[in-house]
Amino acid sequence: MICAHKLLDTQEDLEIHLVTEAFEVGMYGESPGLITASSWPMLRPHWISDSGFDHPTNASHTAIKSSWLRKAVAISLSGRGAKFHTGTRRTSISTNDSSIQLSYPGSRSQVLIEFDHIVHSEKESGTPWNGAIVTRPPDWPCSMGLRPDGSFEIWWQGNDSPNSPLQVMEWIGIDPDLELSRQSSLSESKLANLDLASKIT
Repeated sequence: MICAHKLLDTQEDLEIHLVTEAFEVGMYGESPGLITASSWPMLRPHWISDSGFDHPTNASHTAIKSSWLRKAVAISLSGRGAKFHTGTRRTSISTNDSSIQLSYPGSRSQVLIEFDHIVHSEKESGTPWNGAIVTRPPDWPCSMGLRPDGSFEIWWQGNDSPNSPLQVMEWIGIDPDLELSRQSSLSESKLANLDLASKIT
């Protein structure tokens, strides 16, 4: 979605389609949302909708709810004209006529979209991590951040378990402390092979 925002900043009349098998963006799955005072804001303000997202308000806030951030970015992107195809599976890609065929659940079975470029999403890689939202930090080592709502987001590996967590999570990756920053900068490499990438600042 960051790639899409960058492209629209360069050329507003681009037609952008985002395809996902999830039925709603930002609804399922929670990845690390740990930040530092120097890393936020990591996205341009107009990329994030104010609807439903709790922005950090001071330097003590060192975590945000990553799923809500994705949702806010998607809402802003939709408002800029991007088309989301949720609950959708890609069935085929034709490089000869530059088209992709999508399969929808239910009565609307298939649709064909022509394209100039495809930017693929990244596959999960790394090791399993446990995550939780708690009201009080644990007394064992973990990666941790304070959210604007006063709760703590923690990530760890091993057999430890927090007392009475508000939410438990699982994530596959390398470093939860750096994941959100890594995701926000990943768009540069994804756009490197597109003709428009050289025009993006």
